[in-house]
Amino acid sequence: MLRHETQTALVAGDRSTARTYRISLQTGRRSRLPALRIPVHDAAGGFLGGHSFVVGGGNASEQSAVQQFGRTRGWTTVTNLPQPRSDLVAVTIHHRLVVLGGFDGTMSQRSIVALSPGGHVSVVGALGIAVRYPAVAVADGAVWLFGGEHDGHLASAIQRVDIESWRSRVVGHLGQPLGHSAAVILDGQILLVGGRTGPSTVTSQMWWFNPNVSSLRRAGRLPYPLSDAGAVTASGAAYLLGGETPKPTKRVVRLTARP
Repeated sequence: MLRHETQTALVAGDRSTARTYRISLQTGRRSRLPALRIPVHDAAGGFLGGHSFVVGGGNASEQSAVQQFGRTRGWTTVTNLPQPRSDLVAVTIHHRLVVLGGFDGTMSQRSIVALSPGGHVSVVGALGIAVRYPAVAVADGAVWLFGGEHDGHLASAIQRVDIESWRSRVVGHLGQPLGHSAAVILDGQILLVGGRTGPSTVTSQMWWFNPNVSSLRRAGRLPYPLSDAGAVTASGAAYLLGGETPKPTKRVVRLTARP
């Protein structure tokens, strides 16, 4: 099945944008969608019940709005998170959109929040370590969070969140602190991609992660250093959309696993 990515971000000049696009990962064709009701950057995105969602994000201040795209009405605000948060991540599990991590304007967040198709929002658990800007992937019956930022510093913790109990624990550490990276499932494995190893240092390094033993091994490099990219998988490939190099970029990178 071909999937599409709705992307929101900062544009040049560190301005939030309301622009959204649909990108065909098969043809590369891009089409403009209606504007968001609330311009945001550092938001989470996801798919639930056949709809695209943009969750939270930053603007002049952190936002709590959950914005949903409909074919006839465009973007509408359908509910709100328990508190504003940006720099968060989201994954779709058991017919719910699950939000993890983030920043409320004062501190990083530990609470794990689930959104149902009917718009009901509930807190289902808590992270062991509060983080913003982590990488996230779902594999082996768990949500995996990699690095991020904690208390103003880049983090190295690898957190595993059980998707049945929503209990979280730290199961290991990256070789170095890393934030603003992306994680994708490729060839049945988790691939951790790019990110920041310092406040102004962007890396092109990639790593394979083995959930069974919580270990990492190097997996080559991206064509250029990249952080804060949107990520989506489709038809056996992973795509990184936009991001920072460290300046904002509009390029799309396609990743495939070697035979």
